[in-house]
Amino acid sequence: MGTKRVGWARIRSLINENQNDLKLRRTSVKTAITAATTLVEADLGSLILLDASAASTNFEIVLPATPTLGDTFRFTLAASSHAASEILLDSGTDNKFEGYVVMYKADMADGTTAFHSHRKLGFGDAAAKGGCLEVVCINATVGNIRWAVVDAKSDVAWINSH
Repeated sequence: MGTKRVGWARIRSLINENQNDLKLRRTSVKTAITAATTLVEADLGSLILLDASAASTNFEIVLPATPTLGDTFRFTLAASSHAASEILLDSGTDNKFEGYVVMYKADMADGTTAFHSHRKLGFGDAAAKGGCLEVVCINATVGNIRWAVVDAKSDVAWINSH
């Protein structure tokens, strides 16, 4: 077996590539949504901030119709919701959110879990700031898209439809 010589330029290039791979990747953040919105493919992988702090501001966020397997969204309440305001996330016709969600009481004790398999899933009236829902696409077949619930926490009961 022979040996192969590697020049300094190649060594520096390999070191730079490794440093680039190790850098923390920043998450894209979409500013607080306060009204009905349809997300697009460019929003995939983003942290989506939600704000239903105004009175009677029920609204829906529609997810993209053609995600790719492994695509993710993380939704977080940027402000506590008003007592008469709900936010529903809509996966689209014949699509579903599937997985367990958790509701905590104010003292963070006695977390209640519930399994959901619905087209729409969302934050109920008077949900506290910091409530979150993270989903990942586990089936990207159009007309049968499935979003697995990875993380879901709220201090009020989750709402659903279909």
